[in-house]
Amino acid sequence: MYYTVKTLLSEGKSIREIAKDLGMCRKTISRIKTALDSGKDRPDEQVRTKTLDGYKDLINDYFEDGLTALLIHRRLTTEKGLTVSYPSVARWVERLKKQEVYIPIHCDPGAESQVDFGYMGTFRNHGTPVKVWIFAMVLSYSRYTYYQLVTNQKISSFIECHYKAFEYFGGVPKTIKLDNLKAGVITPDFYEPLLQEQYAGFLAHYNSAPIACRVRRPQEKGKVESAIKYVKNNFLKNFRGTDYDKLICELKVWNEEICNQRVHGTTRKVPQLVFNEREKTALMELPARRYEIMDISARKVSRLAHISYRHNYYSVPAKYVGMQVRLESNGTLLKIYSNQSRIALHSISHAMGLYISLEEHKPEYKRFISRDECYQRMAALGPYAIEVFLQLEQKVPAYWGAMTRGILKLKTSYSEEVINLACKRALRFNALGYQQIKKICESGLYRQDESPENNISFTEGYGHDLSIYDQIIRNN
Repeated sequence: MYYTVKTLLSEGKSIREIAKDLGMCRKTISRIKTALDSGKDRPDEQVRTKTLDGYKDLINDYFEDGLTALLIHRRLTTEKGLTVSYPSVARWVERLKKQEVYIPIHCDPGAESQVDFGYMGTFRNHGTPVKVWIFAMVLSYSRYTYYQLVTNQKISSFIECHYKAFEYFGGVPKTIKLDNLKAGVITPDFYEPLLQEQYAGFLAHYNSAPIACRVRRPQEKGKVESAIKYVKNNFLKNFRGTDYDKLICELKVWNEEICNQRVHGTTRKVPQLVFNEREKTALMELPARRYEIMDISARKVSRLAHISYRHNYYSVPAKYVGMQVRLESNGTLLKIYSNQSRIALHSISHAMGLYISLEEHKPEYKRFISRDECYQRMAALGPYAIEVFLQLEQKVPAYWGAMTRGILKLKTSYSEEVINLACKRALRFNALGYQQIKKICESGLYRQDESPENNISFTEGYGHDLSIYDQIIRNN
């Protein structure tokens, strides 16, 4: 407009004529003429202030924290008292999204694979409806892909899918890039993810390393994201029926004959050919044996010194009552740990409601001790102790075990020498039994000098002077 007015003025036309020709107000033409006379050939730029300009840094911080446009709008209106419409905030956030530029990531053969789960829907497994997910592992270089259907996302299923994928490839990639799945990653952290203990052990067994993607960054594992979309659009939409077994069979055929045989949309190459020519030989070798999948859980030890596992109860050492322990099972053996130390090992029973107890887990005073063990432990106390044992075994065959355990328990309070001397005195007075020997230890009678007058003769059988017992338990 400035150039038009300037041209018309140079032709000698008046302000009235120019306004009439252009259909504009004379004041506007007059203002443009004044500006032209002052040396301006265009109007001053008009900057329109926006309500959100003063909150630019705050909105950027909210966006970096992962807040959606709706949550950002809510915080601005409730916490900052700002009067602004949601569409205005949404447009601002959309501009921030467009600022991020994604760079294609290229990998060397055998260097990386990406894994993820995708929900497939509900199918019927032998008449029972089950939710079905699909596990996908994609080799980043060749796009060679392995799929497997699962009915849960437990750590055991997650690991099983991994080693079956490795066996399908015939080798192991150097790194595994995974989403922040609960089965694989506990705390999402791109730089140092805290992986599940068993998943970390599994990767170490196969000499591979994990890389966890950052939160809300699906583009970091875009290859497997595309693989999940591809199986849903190309296979699932073409599948007819709801039978789970049929789904498994048709997926295997589709994986072999279509997925890995088609010309890939990004690389424009056939994944099977690229894998065979370049990537298969670049993978690390499989270990000699599979990783043993363990069922890991935690339990609190009951006051009976047992933990429950699969409808049975297994013992642990009595000192761990009330403590939290970790269980590991491969379906055959049950290992029980306190911190990093294994405290019990059981063979798993397939019965139900059984208490499976080991003698060594019982308290000392409740353990069953065999005759040979009793003999050896009494012999260790001394010759008089072993003589007491032999006589108890002969005279009280029904109670010698309990009496012997009581005598052995005295070691917690008295030395072996004291107990042996107490046995000597008990033999002299024919006062055989745990309580009598205990009283001798407590009263110190084992220190009395032996003298002929203290020797007492007994009649046949059990008849004897009852005052002997008073003498035994009387303090010096």
